[in-house]
Amino acid sequence: FDCTTVCVNVEMPKSIYIRQKSLQILNKRTPTDMKDTIKYIIGKRLAESCCVAVDSESEMQIDIAFKHSESAGDHQFLIDREGTTIKTRSFRKKGVDRTEGDSTSAIIADLALCDESTVQLQFGVPPPAIQEAAEIDSMVYRRKSLFVGGRYLKLERNISQTPFVVEGKRVTELSVSEVIGDPIKDLIRCDSYNMVGSGREDADVRMLGDGRPFYIECTNPRITNITQEQISQIERHLTETGSAVQCRRLQIIRPEDTKIIKEGEEHKTKHYCALVWFATPLSSETLDKINRLGSEAIELDQATPIRVLHRRAPLVRKRKLLHLDLVHLEGHFYKVRIESEAGTYIKEFVHGDLGRTVPSLSSLSGNVTADIIELDVENVSLDFPPVVTE
Repeated sequence: FDCTTVCVNVEMPKSIYIRQKSLQILNKRTPTDMKDTIKYIIGKRLAESCCVAVDSESEMQIDIAFKHSESAGDHQFLIDREGTTIKTRSFRKKGVDRTEGDSTSAIIADLALCDESTVQLQFGVPPPAIQEAAEIDSMVYRRKSLFVGGRYLKLERNISQTPFVVEGKRVTELSVSEVIGDPIKDLIRCDSYNMVGSGREDADVRMLGDGRPFYIECTNPRITNITQEQISQIERHLTETGSAVQCRRLQIIRPEDTKIIKEGEEHKTKHYCALVWFATPLSSETLDKINRLGSEAIELDQATPIRVLHRRAPLVRKRKLLHLDLVHLEGHFYKVRIESEAGTYIKEFVHGDLGRTVPSLSSLSGNVTADIIELDVENVSLDFPPVVTE
């Protein structure tokens, strides 16, 4: 980890608190807290060997838990005593006998209520001697997530935003998150990453124009001292190699900047271009009528599409098309340009989804069967992240 400060957190064996209570009774004064002593020793060694300063406010955390099998049952007398506040439950999980309820906090709280004579009679003052040293049970290194923002483009179809897996099998070979996220992970050396986009298009839909805003949360990054040049190199490499997935404005962003993505979901608009097939070519009068209607906003009632009913609640949502333009290409084929509110299902607007979207392009054309052959997103009107300057 490329850190200059570190915060050390220590979890002591439960028996430490029983033994400190015993020493307090013996010496008639509160002993030095063993936890603070251990933290000081570890911090001092870290400072000497790793050139880091110990700082309780550091975003780099080391959690160290100790265990001591020999004294693991020292607190049993607290559980067994009359009037105990410790409520335990024993159970068996994966072939191992376990007990819960006797947490460190529960033991400390009950010990404060236990009179000194009980500790002396049932545990001992001074505390019984031990033969074995404590061991480190676990060490966990934690660091706040690092966020990388940008805008991605999908120049080919059949690419999902995140890995698309159904019943253990991949549906699409590529995903946007892997193409961009894997090199970021290699650079930052994080444990894992998660991509969050400002909405998502279907796998068979291209994302063109200036791209779709997104951010990647990198969990537990080892390297945070990243230059813009290093980040931009990932962007350039995708362009130079002709990748089907490319990105723009790639940069490190602040955690608070990510809220723009969520806030923008309800307010942004999107521009689409679609190739549409009609079962019967439209008359010039019908074409003119649709374009006149499309010059103003069109209110839609969209029931949850059949294709997503398995994962979305069956509701009717109000949506708005801000602009609609229909151009005849040849035969049964037309080009449709649409500007819509976020959350509008464009495919369903075209074919009607068995009457679940009202009105639809099919119903506006006189109930002529219509279907989308190809669909592209041309613009997502959310200004995120800022343009990178040299």
